[in-house]
Amino acid sequence: MKNFGNLLLACMAALLGACAGESAGKCDAVVRIDADSVVNRGYIGNGVQWDPYALDYGQGRVEISDADWEKLYARLDFMRPAFIRVMTNTTSVVRDGRLDRMRGFEHLSHILGYCQSRGVTVMFGDWGGSLMDARAGTVNRTLLDHAAAYVAWLVGEKGYDCIRYYNLVNEPNGFWSAADGDFDLWAKAVSYFRGRLDAEGLAGKVELVGPDAAIWGPEEAWWVSRSRDELGEGIGLYDIHTYPSKCTVNSGEYARILEAYRREVPAGKKIVMGEIGFKFVEPADSLLQAENLRRAAAHPNASTDDSQMFVYDPMYGTDMADALFQTIHAGYSGCIAWMLDDAMHFKEAPDKLKIWGFWNIFGDEIFGAGEERVRPWYYAWSLLCRTLRPGSDFFAADVRGAAGVKAVAAVKDGRRTVAVVNVSREPRRVRIECPGWERFRQATRYRYGEGLMRTEGDHTLLPDATGLRIDFRSGAEYDMPGESMILLTEQND
Repeated sequence: MKNFGNLLLACMAALLGACAGESAGKCDAVVRIDADSVVNRGYIGNGVQWDPYALDYGQGRVEISDADWEKLYARLDFMRPAFIRVMTNTTSVVRDGRLDRMRGFEHLSHILGYCQSRGVTVMFGDWGGSLMDARAGTVNRTLLDHAAAYVAWLVGEKGYDCIRYYNLVNEPNGFWSAADGDFDLWAKAVSYFRGRLDAEGLAGKVELVGPDAAIWGPEEAWWVSRSRDELGEGIGLYDIHTYPSKCTVNSGEYARILEAYRREVPAGKKIVMGEIGFKFVEPADSLLQAENLRRAAAHPNASTDDSQMFVYDPMYGTDMADALFQTIHAGYSGCIAWMLDDAMHFKEAPDKLKIWGFWNIFGDEIFGAGEERVRPWYYAWSLLCRTLRPGSDFFAADVRGAAGVKAVAAVKDGRRTVAVVNVSREPRRVRIECPGWERFRQATRYRYGEGLMRTEGDHTLLPDATGLRIDFRSGAEYDMPGESMILLTEQND
C-alpha cells in the first residue's frame, strides 16, 4: 500500500504540473533546463533597427545636438546591442546620376561610428526604392552599381567593417515593396548585386541577406526555399520579418510558424529575425487594436496607420521577451527589434511619426519632454541584449504547468543566464530546475514589470539582488507577478 500511495502522489503531481521537491504542489509552473540539450549554437546577438533620422518634421531641417548624440550613445551602451540594422536609400546619395558619397554622411557617420567603436555587427541595406521596376520587370543596374560602390566606400575607405551583411530590398514579398512580391525580379537584382559586391572587393567581407520576407503565417516559407535553391551561396544569411499578434505569440503558435521557415534554411547557414514588433491583427486582439487606434488618434504626432502605442506599457516588454524566447528555441541566431527611436520615420505627414521606439530623441526640442524619456520596454530588451550575448549557446528549457510562462537558458564563456517571463495577467509561482548545472555562486538578479524595476538616472536598470548563490539542481522558486520577467545571470560585467 505504501508504494501504491507514493505512485499515486507522483501521478497527481505530474498531471497538475506541480513543482517537484520540498515545495511540491505549491508552484504554478516548472521550468526544467536540460544541460545536455543545446537547441541553438553560436548566437549572433540581439539588437535594434537604427536608421538615419527624418530630421525635417514639417518646420525645416533640424539637427541632433551633441548632447543628444551622447544621450543616445549612453542609452545604447547600457543596452549593449550586438546586432543593428541600418537601412538607407541609395537614391539619397545619387545626384545628377553620380554617386555623392558625402551627402548625409555627417549624419550616418554617427550611427556607423558607434557600431564600429563598440564591435556591433551591422546589417546595412537599401529599402529598395527605384532599384527595380516591378511593372516592367526590370532592375536598375546603374543604381545597383552605385549601391555597391557606396557600401564598398563605407567598408573600405571609411573603415566600417562592422558592416557584415547587406539587405537588398525591404520585404520583397509585399505589395508595398519595390519588388511587389515578384521573387524572380528580386532574385535577379540579388544575383547582379552579388557580382557587383565581389567586383568591389567585398567577397568574403559582406554577405547578402535574404529573403527579408514579411510573414504572418507559414505560407511564405517558399521564399526561403527558393532563395536556397536558386541563389545558393549568393545568400550568406537568411532572415524574415514578423509582426505577430499578441495572441499568436502568447499561445505559443508563433514558434510553430517560425519553425516552418527555419526548416528551409540550408545546412551550415543561419537565419535571423530582421525585424520584430507586435501588431494586433487577429480577431482575438481586436480590443487591443481598438485601444491602439484610440491612443494614436489622441496623440498629436502619432501615425494612426503605423504606430504601436503599447510601447508606453510594461506589457510590451514582456511580450517582446516571449517572442524572443520562442525565436531562439526555433533556431534563429539573432533578433532585431523594430525600432530604436520615433524620430527616425514618419508616415502620413512629416509630423506624424511611426511611434514604435524606446523614446523620441527630439522630445525636449519638438515633441514634448515626456517623449524623450525611455519607455518601459527599453529595460526588458536591454536585459536581453546585455546577457544573451554573441556566441551564446542555448539549452532546452521546457515549461510545464500554467500557461503564459516561457523561459530561455544561455551559456557564454562558461557563464550562465536564465530568463523567465510570465505574460499572463495572473501571478505565478515558478520553479526553475537544472540537475546538470553546478551552483551559481555570484549571480545577479533583475526583475522587470510594473512596480518591480529599480532604475537610476536617465536609463540604468539596477539589479534586484547581487552575489546570489542559486542551486538549480535542487530547484529555485520565484514569485512572478502578472506581465513580469525575472532574469538571473552570471554575466556581471
